[in-house]
Amino acid sequence: MGMTRIDLGEPQEIISFIVLGEPTPEGSTRAFYIPKLNKTVTTHQNQSQLNAWRNRVATEAQNVLLGQEWTSDRSSAYTLDVDFILPRPPSVPAHRRLRPTVKPDIDKLVRAINDALTGILFPDDCQVVSIQVTKDYEGERRPGAYLRVCRYQNVRDKRKRAKKKEVVDDELLFDPRDD
Repeated sequence: MGMTRIDLGEPQEIISFIVLGEPTPEGSTRAFYIPKLNKTVTTHQNQSQLNAWRNRVATEAQNVLLGQEWTSDRSSAYTLDVDFILPRPPSVPAHRRLRPTVKPDIDKLVRAINDALTGILFPDDCQVVSIQVTKDYEGERRPGAYLRVCRYQNVRDKRKRAKKKEVVDDELLFDPRDD
């Protein structure tokens, strides 16, 4: 069974940028209840690193928007292409492992990017309809996230109504069969 891709047409806008630094995944959350405050608190396992990474992604997205027109609206659909370049650990020489088939999980890396870009490049990450993601070790490119976001029109053009035929004295002025 083959995979099919949705045809989104031509993008209305495209924006590309790079966020240098080691990509940080949005790890699992932990929730706990504080009886004294009568409150439930949710935290991420790597909260400080995650916040720093998200801030870096958000800042780069905002910087690239300066001097560019970009429409962030609720009626658009968005696609996201990301290449995550990870630092190669010294314990893993290139001849032993070509690709980073270890943690961090690719879906958790994407989750952090989506959350960082929400409210900047798109109003809600549920509007992202397609994601293309790779993760690789550094080589020609430095560690970081290499991003491309495309915005697509998500509403159909209004249908043109067929013109009504004019009738004069029960006779058609135009009959397509006359051709």
